[in-house]
Amino acid sequence: MLGRWVGKGRSGVWWTAAAIVIAGGCGDDSVGTDSATEGGSGSTTMTTTTTSTTSTSTTGEDTTTTTTGADTLMMTDPGTGVTVTGTTTSGETDPTTTGPAPDPYCGDGNVDRDEECDEGQANDNQGTCTAACLLPACGDGYVQAGEECDDGNDDNTDTCVDGCLAASCGDGYVGPGEACDDPDDPLCTPNCALASCGDGLVQPGEACDDGNMSDNDACLSTCVDASCGDGQVYEGVEVCDDGNADESDACTTLCEAPACDDKIKSGSESDVDCGGSCMPCKVGLACEVGLDCESSVCDAGVCVLGQSCLKIIQSTPQAKSGLYTVDVDADGPEAPLQVYCEMKTDGGGWTLVQRTVWEPAKTVALFTGHSAWVGATVGTPTPGEGYRLAGKLWPLLNVDKKHLLTHALRKSGDGTSCAPLSYIGTNGTYAVDANTVTLNGLAATVNMINNTTLSTTNSGPSQVCVNTHNGAPWFYSSCCSTCPTFQGGYWTEPHPMMNYYNTPDAFGKVSVDVCSSDPILISNGYGGVNSMDYYLR
Repeated sequence: MLGRWVGKGRSGVWWTAAAIVIAGGCGDDSVGTDSATEGGSGSTTMTTTTTSTTSTSTTGEDTTTTTTGADTLMMTDPGTGVTVTGTTTSGETDPTTTGPAPDPYCGDGNVDRDEECDEGQANDNQGTCTAACLLPACGDGYVQAGEECDDGNDDNTDTCVDGCLAASCGDGYVGPGEACDDPDDPLCTPNCALASCGDGLVQPGEACDDGNMSDNDACLSTCVDASCGDGQVYEGVEVCDDGNADESDACTTLCEAPACDDKIKSGSESDVDCGGSCMPCKVGLACEVGLDCESSVCDAGVCVLGQSCLKIIQSTPQAKSGLYTVDVDADGPEAPLQVYCEMKTDGGGWTLVQRTVWEPAKTVALFTGHSAWVGATVGTPTPGEGYRLAGKLWPLLNVDKKHLLTHALRKSGDGTSCAPLSYIGTNGTYAVDANTVTLNGLAATVNMINNTTLSTTNSGPSQVCVNTHNGAPWFYSSCCSTCPTFQGGYWTEPHPMMNYYNTPDAFGKVSVDVCSSDPILISNGYGGVNSMDYYLR
């Protein structure tokens, strides 16, 4: 049977040739046969006949007959004169069909069964209809309009994810090169890396994150804010940082070197900003040694006023000669006062109790009666000035029962002073009351005193020495070897004088040794003294 698809698209018909009849001229009409002739000779004549097929179905006694009509197509080819007879299954006739129609296929331009589309030769895997006659779809393996990628799988850990989108940080899938991908996870960074110190992003648990590993800026490599005490030096802000709370070392908790104005006890200080290498501490502040204190006396870790120069030298062996404040009676009624301490001779610790000088005007105030001598301090202990500490305090200073007289001899030429000669006496003990002052048991190589009883303007065994010769109150008899002041047959004005200038002193020296061979001023065997200082210890 010959067949051919007749027509275009879905409007064609399929027909079959039932018989081929060769006739010359015009064909005869037959009963029951439709004929159509065009042209005349050489024209094609198409005759259609209807045939029927009868089928009989017997079920039991019943007989059913079904007749199906079919059209017979007869067509004459004008070129050959051949008549072709065929049948159509649709009742339609295609005069151009000469054989069987091909099976439907993808690409024929018709959307057939199981096809979603068919654009014929325009089918394109990247177009609107694929080569498989399927509509474009994400997951078909082809990148089509609106798609960034299409790898044909449902793996969202590769470079193409759901929706045919190129994998990217923030798409919710952990793709290549990503450690995480969850915008709602604070431990997943915007660049899809697991949160870590040094990534430049501040995450939970981090105080800062500057993205570098430097420990010398505002944010440490541990993502903690730089702070004094972290053991890292914040450049431009901290001078040092030793990471400890020890204020006594080279770096304080202020991350600075110890200073005397940092308001903390630092470095070698014994108290806040005092002691050690700083200024001495005031009374009542902490100390370790006497040098830590203004008073030069440290007692049980506290700066206190010494009761004497002896206490000072015991607390501070390095103490220099000079003025110091002492509290002679400690907790007694006497107010603290300034004294002069001699810290060189015989181990130091000598407290000045009286000084007379060459200039009469500076010593005239010392000419007093007994009560004033006992109760009043006169003048100032400053070197070169006349001075006497109230006599009632002398026994308190005579702890070691030692006495020191120093004489700065006066040169005869220019009246300047020689280095002092120093004489020491021992075992002398003072007794002071409202009527009498005595010094008993004194032993010395020179006549430091000529009498054991003090003479003043109104008391004592030798008032004549005081009142007639303007002698400052002292232990006179009818004469004196040591005269704090004296005039009469010696000087026209009262001056200090002594007659043992050629007797070796505590250092074995005499006048020529201390005066550089310059002659001293002498009157009637007494050498003039520019300053006569008397100390107790």
